[in-house]
Amino acid sequence: MKKTLLAVRSFACLAVLALLLTGCAFSGGGRSMDDPTNSLVFGFIDMDDAPTDVSYAKLQQAAPKTESGFWTMSAEDGILYNQYLPSGSFQMSRFGGHSFWWGEHVYDFPTYGRNETAIQIEQPGIYFVGAYAYRDAESGFFEFGKFSIELLDDPTEKALLLKIQEMDWVRATQWQERIRDRLQELN
Repeated sequence: MKKTLLAVRSFACLAVLALLLTGCAFSGGGRSMDDPTNSLVFGFIDMDDAPTDVSYAKLQQAAPKTESGFWTMSAEDGILYNQYLPSGSFQMSRFGGHSFWWGEHVYDFPTYGRNETAIQIEQPGIYFVGAYAYRDAESGFFEFGKFSIELLDDPTEKALLLKIQEMDWVRATQWQERIRDRLQELN
């Protein structure tokens, strides 16, 4: 199983940043929730060994190039998702979380090359980027903390979609039917 080392940055007063990121998570880049060209991209990160929970992730859009180049994924119980993505190439570039004792942390993926979360969206649909577990890694005294991401077999795409279909944002949208159809394909 391949592991990728990543860096952790901790910030003192990021409550404002967390609020801004949460706001961006629901914007969808100006796209309508029921745009039939949208894709749902989702995954999971088990943060049991981390100093914080996970409250958002950033997807970097590699192609086609866009002005901002990043899309925010919302988080709920370790499930990360964005239901507004257009066609293109994406990969997770960072995720973040906070805790009362440890404050806000940003967990960066390496900035070079593709990582395990890379996906290519050619047709609108539902895309699973995988389930992962945060693992601590040793770092030097004067270094940012390091961690690795371990690919998990569980929870599965099906188990996560069953949870996602119960989320409030799904009700009375195109995603209700599209998720139901995907679950039938997985059976």
